[in-house]
Amino acid sequence: MEAAAKAAPITRPPPRPAGGKIRLGFMSSDLRQHPVGYFALPLFDHVDRERFEVFVYSYNLGKSDPLQEYIAGQVEAYRWWPDISVRDAAQAIADDQLDMLIELGGSTYMNKLEVMAWRPAKLQASWLGYPHSAGLSTIDYFVCDPYSKPEQPDLLIEQPLVMPHTWLALGRAVFSDQHPMTDGLPEDRNGFITFGTANNPHKYSREVLRTWAKVTASVPNARFAFVRPEGGTSAFRENVLKEFAAEGVPEDRVIFHAVRGRHMPFYNEIDITLDPFPLTGGTTTTESLWMGVPLVSLRGEAFFERLSYSILSNAGLGDLCATTLEGYRDLAVGLAGDRERRRALRTGLRETIRNSPLGRTDVWARDFYDMVAGAVESRR
Repeated sequence: MEAAAKAAPITRPPPRPAGGKIRLGFMSSDLRQHPVGYFALPLFDHVDRERFEVFVYSYNLGKSDPLQEYIAGQVEAYRWWPDISVRDAAQAIADDQLDMLIELGGSTYMNKLEVMAWRPAKLQASWLGYPHSAGLSTIDYFVCDPYSKPEQPDLLIEQPLVMPHTWLALGRAVFSDQHPMTDGLPEDRNGFITFGTANNPHKYSREVLRTWAKVTASVPNARFAFVRPEGGTSAFRENVLKEFAAEGVPEDRVIFHAVRGRHMPFYNEIDITLDPFPLTGGTTTTESLWMGVPLVSLRGEAFFERLSYSILSNAGLGDLCATTLEGYRDLAVGLAGDRERRRALRTGLRETIRNSPLGRTDVWARDFYDMVAGAVESRR
Protein backbone atom coordinates (compact mmCIF):
# COMPACT_ATOMS: atom_id res chain seq x y z
CA MET A 1 0.00 0.00 0.00
CA GLU A 2 2.70 2.48 0.95
CA ALA A 3 4.70 1.62 -2.18
CA ALA A 4 1.64 2.37 -4.33
CA ALA A 5 1.19 5.70 -2.55
CA LYS A 6 4.80 6.65 -3.24
CA ALA A 7 4.48 5.65 -6.89
CA ALA A 8 1.39 7.80 -7.45
CA PRO A 9 1.55 10.68 -4.94
CA ILE A 10 -1.29 13.09 -4.30
CA THR A 11 -0.94 16.87 -4.39
CA ARG A 12 -0.89 18.86 -1.18
CA PRO A 13 -2.92 22.06 -0.84
CA PRO A 14 -1.20 25.10 0.69
CA PRO A 15 -1.33 25.32 4.51
CA ARG A 16 -4.39 26.86 6.10
CA PRO A 17 -3.96 30.15 7.98
CA ALA A 18 -2.81 29.70 11.56
CA GLY A 19 -5.18 30.10 14.46
CA GLY A 20 -8.26 28.44 13.01
CA LYS A 21 -10.29 25.58 14.39
CA ILE A 22 -8.84 22.09 14.42
CA ARG A 23 -10.07 20.04 11.49
CA LEU A 24 -10.73 16.46 12.59
CA GLY A 25 -11.81 13.73 10.21
CA PHE A 26 -13.30 10.29 10.88
CA MET A 27 -13.00 7.70 8.12
CA SER A 28 -15.47 4.86 8.48
CA SER A 29 -18.23 3.19 6.49
CA ASP A 30 -19.77 2.02 9.77
CA LEU A 31 -20.96 5.34 11.21
CA ARG A 32 -24.51 4.09 10.83
CA GLN A 33 -26.63 1.45 12.58
CA HIS A 34 -23.60 -0.68 13.40
CA PRO A 35 -21.60 -1.23 16.63
CA VAL A 36 -18.96 1.28 15.47
CA GLY A 37 -21.68 3.87 14.95
CA TYR A 38 -23.20 3.15 18.35
CA PHE A 39 -19.91 3.53 20.24
CA ALA A 40 -18.81 6.62 18.28
CA LEU A 41 -22.16 8.39 18.64
CA PRO A 42 -21.27 10.38 21.81
CA LEU A 43 -18.65 12.29 19.78
CA PHE A 44 -21.40 13.51 17.47
CA ASP A 45 -23.88 14.14 20.28
CA HIS A 46 -21.30 16.37 21.98
CA VAL A 47 -19.31 17.96 19.15
CA ASP A 48 -16.84 20.55 20.45
CA ARG A 49 -17.83 23.22 17.95
CA GLU A 50 -15.78 25.95 19.62
CA ARG A 51 -12.49 24.22 18.81
CA PHE A 52 -13.26 21.74 16.03
CA GLU A 53 -14.60 21.33 12.55
CA VAL A 54 -15.51 17.67 12.14
CA PHE A 55 -15.55 15.78 8.83
CA VAL A 56 -16.75 12.24 8.11
CA TYR A 57 -15.71 10.04 5.17
CA SER A 58 -17.78 6.97 4.31
CA TYR A 59 -17.56 4.38 1.54
CA ASN A 60 -20.74 2.60 2.62
CA LEU A 61 -22.19 0.57 -0.23
CA GLY A 62 -25.59 0.25 1.40
CA LYS A 63 -28.44 2.66 1.94
CA SER A 64 -28.48 5.50 4.42
CA ASP A 65 -30.20 4.92 7.76
CA PRO A 66 -31.42 7.21 10.56
CA LEU A 67 -28.15 7.07 12.51
CA GLN A 68 -26.07 7.92 9.45
CA GLU A 69 -28.41 10.80 8.64
CA TYR A 70 -28.17 12.10 12.21
CA ILE A 71 -24.36 12.02 12.19
CA ALA A 72 -24.31 13.74 8.80
CA GLY A 73 -26.34 16.59 10.29
CA GLN A 74 -23.94 17.02 13.22
CA VAL A 75 -20.70 17.57 11.30
CA GLU A 76 -19.10 20.19 9.08
CA ALA A 77 -19.15 17.84 6.09
CA TYR A 78 -20.20 14.25 5.48
CA ARG A 79 -18.45 12.86 2.40
CA TRP A 80 -20.21 9.71 1.15
CA TRP A 81 -18.22 8.16 -1.68
CA PRO A 82 -19.32 4.55 -2.31
CA ASP A 83 -17.62 4.29 -5.72
CA ILE A 84 -14.47 6.37 -5.26
CA SER A 85 -11.01 4.91 -5.86
CA VAL A 86 -8.52 4.74 -3.01
CA ARG A 87 -6.17 7.36 -4.47
CA ASP A 88 -9.02 9.71 -5.36
CA ALA A 89 -10.35 9.41 -1.83
CA ALA A 90 -6.93 10.26 -0.43
CA GLN A 91 -6.72 13.30 -2.68
CA ALA A 92 -10.20 14.51 -1.76
CA ILE A 93 -9.48 14.11 1.95
CA ALA A 94 -6.19 15.97 1.55
CA ASP A 95 -8.10 18.82 -0.09
CA ASP A 96 -10.05 19.24 3.19
CA GLN A 97 -6.75 20.11 4.93
CA LEU A 98 -7.32 18.07 8.06
CA ASP A 99 -5.17 18.35 11.16
CA MET A 100 -5.96 14.74 12.09
CA LEU A 101 -7.70 11.84 10.38
CA ILE A 102 -8.89 8.88 12.47
CA GLU A 103 -9.79 5.63 10.73
CA LEU A 104 -12.27 3.41 12.55
CA GLY A 105 -12.10 0.07 10.80
CA GLY A 106 -8.63 -1.19 9.99
CA SER A 107 -8.92 -3.74 7.20
CA THR A 108 -12.60 -4.48 7.78
CA TYR A 109 -15.20 -4.40 5.01
CA MET A 110 -15.65 -1.10 3.11
CA ASN A 111 -13.07 0.80 5.17
CA LYS A 112 -10.45 1.49 2.45
CA LEU A 113 -7.57 1.43 4.92
CA GLU A 114 -5.24 1.96 1.95
CA VAL A 115 -6.25 5.63 1.92
CA MET A 116 -4.09 6.15 5.01
CA ALA A 117 -0.98 5.11 3.06
CA TRP A 118 -1.15 8.42 1.14
CA ARG A 119 -1.19 10.35 4.46
CA PRO A 120 -3.99 12.72 3.43
CA ALA A 121 -3.88 14.38 6.88
CA LYS A 122 -1.00 15.81 8.91
CA LEU A 123 -1.62 13.34 11.71
CA GLN A 124 -3.36 9.99 11.46
CA ALA A 125 -4.76 7.55 14.02
CA SER A 126 -6.65 4.27 14.38
CA TRP A 127 -9.52 3.74 16.79
CA LEU A 128 -12.44 1.54 17.70
CA GLY A 129 -13.40 -0.88 14.93
CA TYR A 130 -10.28 -3.06 14.61
CA PRO A 131 -8.39 -4.14 17.74
CA HIS A 132 -4.95 -4.43 16.17
CA SER A 133 -2.24 -2.24 14.71
CA ALA A 134 -3.06 -1.61 11.06
CA GLY A 135 0.55 -2.06 9.97
CA LEU A 136 1.05 1.25 8.14
CA SER A 137 3.92 3.53 9.10
CA THR A 138 1.74 6.46 8.04
CA ILE A 139 -0.61 5.91 11.00
CA ASP A 140 0.89 7.83 13.91
CA TYR A 141 -1.40 6.98 16.82
CA PHE A 142 -3.55 4.21 18.25
CA VAL A 143 -6.32 5.32 20.63
CA CYS A 144 -6.46 3.29 23.84
CA ASP A 145 -6.81 3.81 27.59
CA PRO A 146 -4.79 3.01 30.73
CA TYR A 147 -6.26 -0.50 30.88
CA SER A 148 -6.18 -1.49 27.21
CA LYS A 149 -2.76 0.03 26.54
CA PRO A 150 -0.17 -2.75 26.31
CA GLU A 151 2.51 -2.64 29.00
CA GLN A 152 5.12 -3.60 26.39
CA PRO A 153 5.52 -0.73 23.89
CA ASP A 154 6.53 -3.06 21.07
CA LEU A 155 3.06 -4.61 21.05
CA LEU A 156 1.79 -1.54 19.20
CA ILE A 157 3.27 -0.23 15.98
CA GLU A 158 1.71 3.18 16.49
CA GLN A 159 2.23 5.57 19.40
CA PRO A 160 -0.48 5.15 22.05
CA LEU A 161 -2.91 8.05 22.26
CA VAL A 162 -4.33 7.47 25.71
CA MET A 163 -7.76 8.46 26.97
CA PRO A 164 -7.83 9.18 30.73
CA HIS A 165 -10.33 6.43 31.63
CA THR A 166 -11.89 4.49 28.78
CA TRP A 167 -11.31 4.30 25.03
CA LEU A 168 -15.06 3.94 24.36
CA ALA A 169 -18.33 5.05 25.92
CA LEU A 170 -21.79 3.55 25.93
CA GLY A 171 -24.05 6.26 24.57
CA ARG A 172 -27.76 6.36 23.98
CA ALA A 173 -27.57 3.91 21.08
CA VAL A 174 -26.09 1.32 23.47
CA PHE A 175 -27.92 2.32 26.66
CA SER A 176 -31.48 1.35 25.99
CA ASP A 177 -34.29 0.05 28.15
CA GLN A 178 -35.87 -1.63 25.13
CA HIS A 179 -34.23 -4.84 26.33
CA PRO A 180 -35.87 -5.49 29.72
CA MET A 181 -34.28 -7.70 32.34
CA THR A 182 -36.34 -10.53 33.80
CA ASP A 183 -36.66 -10.28 37.57
CA GLY A 184 -34.48 -12.61 39.61
CA LEU A 185 -31.57 -14.80 38.69
CA PRO A 186 -31.79 -17.39 35.92
CA GLU A 187 -30.45 -19.88 38.48
CA ASP A 188 -33.50 -19.27 40.68
CA ARG A 189 -35.90 -19.97 37.81
CA ASN A 190 -34.01 -22.87 36.26
CA GLY A 191 -32.55 -24.62 39.26
CA PHE A 192 -29.01 -24.57 37.82
CA ILE A 193 -26.25 -22.15 36.82
CA THR A 194 -26.00 -21.25 33.14
CA PHE A 195 -22.73 -20.02 31.69
CA GLY A 196 -22.81 -18.64 28.17
CA THR A 197 -21.42 -16.61 25.30
CA ALA A 198 -22.72 -14.56 22.38
CA ASN A 199 -19.26 -14.08 20.89
CA ASN A 200 -18.44 -14.85 17.28
CA PRO A 201 -16.99 -18.37 16.78
CA HIS A 202 -13.94 -16.93 15.03
CA LYS A 203 -12.77 -16.16 18.58
CA TYR A 204 -13.07 -19.79 19.69
CA SER A 205 -10.19 -22.23 19.80
CA ARG A 206 -10.00 -25.75 21.18
CA GLU A 207 -8.41 -24.29 24.33
CA VAL A 208 -11.28 -21.83 24.75
CA LEU A 209 -13.94 -24.52 24.33
CA ARG A 210 -12.12 -26.93 26.65
CA THR A 211 -11.77 -24.18 29.28
CA TRP A 212 -15.47 -23.37 29.08
CA ALA A 213 -16.25 -27.06 29.34
CA LYS A 214 -14.00 -27.48 32.40
CA VAL A 215 -15.76 -24.60 34.14
CA THR A 216 -19.16 -26.08 33.32
CA ALA A 217 -18.08 -29.50 34.56
CA SER A 218 -16.85 -27.98 37.82
CA VAL A 219 -20.28 -26.63 38.80
CA PRO A 220 -22.85 -29.36 39.57
CA ASN A 221 -25.63 -29.57 36.95
CA ALA A 222 -24.45 -26.34 35.24
CA ARG A 223 -25.24 -25.60 31.60
CA PHE A 224 -23.43 -23.68 28.88
CA ALA A 225 -25.43 -21.65 26.35
CA PHE A 226 -24.20 -20.60 22.90
CA VAL A 227 -26.25 -17.65 21.65
CA ARG A 228 -25.15 -17.72 18.03
CA PRO A 229 -26.81 -18.24 14.64
CA GLU A 230 -24.21 -20.94 13.94
CA GLY A 231 -25.97 -23.01 16.59
CA GLY A 232 -28.46 -23.92 13.89
CA THR A 233 -25.84 -25.86 11.90
CA SER A 234 -24.96 -29.48 12.60
CA ALA A 235 -21.21 -28.98 12.04
CA PHE A 236 -21.01 -26.25 14.69
CA ARG A 237 -23.01 -28.26 17.23
CA GLU A 238 -21.06 -31.46 16.62
CA ASN A 239 -17.67 -29.79 17.08
CA VAL A 240 -18.73 -27.93 20.22
CA LEU A 241 -20.31 -31.02 21.76
CA LYS A 242 -17.18 -33.05 21.02
CA GLU A 243 -14.98 -30.63 22.99
CA PHE A 244 -17.42 -30.43 25.90
CA ALA A 245 -17.78 -34.21 26.03
CA ALA A 246 -13.99 -34.53 26.26
CA GLU A 247 -14.21 -32.66 29.59
CA GLY A 248 -17.12 -34.72 30.89
CA VAL A 249 -20.01 -32.40 29.95
CA PRO A 250 -22.85 -34.37 28.32
CA GLU A 251 -24.89 -33.12 25.41
CA ASP A 252 -27.93 -32.27 27.51
CA ARG A 253 -25.92 -29.65 29.41
CA VAL A 254 -25.04 -27.64 26.28
CA ILE A 255 -27.69 -25.26 24.92
CA PHE A 256 -27.83 -23.69 21.46
CA HIS A 257 -29.91 -20.57 20.82
CA ALA A 258 -29.66 -20.18 17.04
CA VAL A 259 -30.59 -16.50 16.71
CA ARG A 260 -29.21 -13.63 14.65
CA GLY A 261 -29.73 -10.01 15.69
CA ARG A 262 -32.25 -10.98 18.39
CA HIS A 263 -29.85 -12.22 21.02
CA MET A 264 -30.28 -9.68 23.80
CA PRO A 265 -33.29 -11.33 25.54
CA PHE A 266 -31.29 -14.54 25.92
CA TYR A 267 -29.05 -12.86 28.49
CA ASN A 268 -32.05 -13.30 30.78
CA GLU A 269 -31.26 -17.02 30.68
CA ILE A 270 -27.52 -16.66 31.43
CA ASP A 271 -26.03 -16.28 34.91
CA ILE A 272 -22.39 -15.69 33.93
CA THR A 273 -20.80 -14.86 30.57
CA LEU A 274 -17.42 -16.44 29.85
CA ASP A 275 -15.17 -14.37 27.60
CA PRO A 276 -13.16 -15.91 24.76
CA PHE A 277 -9.40 -15.46 24.59
CA PRO A 278 -6.90 -14.27 23.48
CA LEU A 279 -9.23 -12.01 21.45
CA THR A 280 -11.81 -10.95 24.01
CA GLY A 281 -15.28 -9.61 23.56
CA GLY A 282 -16.00 -5.94 23.05
CA THR A 283 -19.56 -5.22 22.01
CA THR A 284 -20.70 -8.47 23.60
CA THR A 285 -18.99 -7.53 26.87
CA THR A 286 -20.93 -4.28 27.09
CA GLU A 287 -24.16 -6.07 26.15
CA SER A 288 -23.69 -8.68 28.84
CA LEU A 289 -23.05 -6.09 31.55
CA TRP A 290 -25.97 -3.94 30.39
CA MET A 291 -28.23 -6.98 30.84
CA GLY A 292 -26.94 -7.47 34.38
CA VAL A 293 -24.85 -10.53 33.55
CA PRO A 294 -21.30 -10.49 35.02
CA LEU A 295 -18.47 -11.58 32.76
CA VAL A 296 -15.22 -13.38 33.53
CA SER A 297 -12.29 -12.50 31.26
CA LEU A 298 -8.67 -13.53 30.74
CA ARG A 299 -6.37 -10.51 30.45
CA GLY A 300 -3.34 -10.77 28.18
CA GLU A 301 -0.54 -8.47 27.11
CA ALA A 302 -1.69 -7.17 23.71
CA PHE A 303 -4.43 -4.61 23.11
CA PHE A 304 -6.84 -7.18 21.68
CA GLU A 305 -6.42 -9.25 24.84
CA ARG A 306 -7.43 -6.34 27.09
CA LEU A 307 -10.72 -5.08 25.64
CA SER A 308 -12.92 -6.68 28.28
CA TYR A 309 -10.41 -5.78 30.99
CA SER A 310 -10.87 -2.12 30.10
CA ILE A 311 -14.67 -2.34 30.07
CA LEU A 312 -14.86 -4.33 33.29
CA SER A 313 -12.38 -2.05 35.07
CA ASN A 314 -14.30 1.06 34.08
CA ALA A 315 -17.47 -0.61 35.37
CA GLY A 316 -15.80 -1.33 38.72
CA LEU A 317 -15.46 -5.06 37.98
CA GLY A 318 -11.76 -5.36 37.31
CA ASP A 319 -11.53 -8.21 39.82
CA LEU A 320 -13.36 -10.43 37.29
CA CYS A 321 -10.27 -10.41 35.05
CA ALA A 322 -7.76 -13.19 35.51
CA THR A 323 -4.19 -13.38 34.25
CA THR A 324 -3.92 -17.18 34.09
CA LEU A 325 -6.20 -19.96 32.86
CA GLU A 326 -6.35 -21.41 36.35
CA GLY A 327 -7.35 -18.02 37.72
CA TYR A 328 -10.00 -17.67 34.98
CA ARG A 329 -11.56 -21.02 35.92
CA ASP A 330 -11.41 -20.22 39.63
CA LEU A 331 -13.09 -16.83 39.12
CA ALA A 332 -15.90 -18.40 37.08
CA VAL A 333 -16.54 -21.20 39.57
CA GLY A 334 -16.28 -18.80 42.50
CA LEU A 335 -18.77 -16.38 40.96
CA ALA A 336 -21.16 -19.26 40.33
CA GLY A 337 -21.13 -19.87 44.08
CA ASP A 338 -21.62 -16.19 44.99
CA ARG A 339 -25.35 -15.84 44.47
CA GLU A 340 -25.66 -12.62 46.45
CA ARG A 341 -23.07 -10.80 44.36
CA ARG A 342 -24.73 -11.94 41.16
CA ARG A 343 -28.10 -10.82 42.45
CA ALA A 344 -26.72 -7.39 43.34
CA LEU A 345 -25.07 -7.04 39.94
CA ARG A 346 -28.22 -8.03 38.11
CA THR A 347 -30.23 -5.29 39.77
CA GLY A 348 -27.53 -2.62 39.99
CA LEU A 349 -25.22 -2.88 36.99
CA ARG A 350 -27.18 -0.57 34.70
CA GLU A 351 -27.11 2.27 37.17
CA THR A 352 -23.45 1.58 37.95
CA ILE A 353 -22.59 1.81 34.25
CA ARG A 354 -24.59 5.03 33.79
CA ASN A 355 -22.53 6.65 36.54
CA SER A 356 -19.18 5.24 35.44
CA PRO A 357 -16.73 6.61 32.84
CA LEU A 358 -18.51 4.34 30.36
CA GLY A 359 -21.79 6.15 30.88
CA ARG A 360 -20.85 9.81 31.36
CA THR A 361 -20.74 10.43 27.63
CA ASP A 362 -20.46 14.22 27.78
CA VAL A 363 -17.32 13.95 29.93
CA TRP A 364 -15.95 11.18 27.72
CA ALA A 365 -16.48 13.23 24.54
CA ARG A 366 -14.76 16.23 26.12
CA ASP A 367 -11.82 14.02 27.07
CA PHE A 368 -11.63 12.68 23.52
CA TYR A 369 -11.58 16.13 21.94
CA ASP A 370 -9.04 17.30 24.53
CA MET A 371 -6.85 14.33 23.66
CA VAL A 372 -6.98 15.12 19.94
CA ALA A 373 -6.34 18.82 20.56
CA GLY A 374 -3.31 17.98 22.68
CA ALA A 375 -1.85 15.76 19.96
CA VAL A 376 -2.44 18.35 17.25
CA GLU A 377 -1.02 21.25 19.26
CA SER A 378 2.07 19.26 20.18
CA ARG A 379 2.89 18.76 16.48
CA ARG A 380 2.12 22.26 15.17
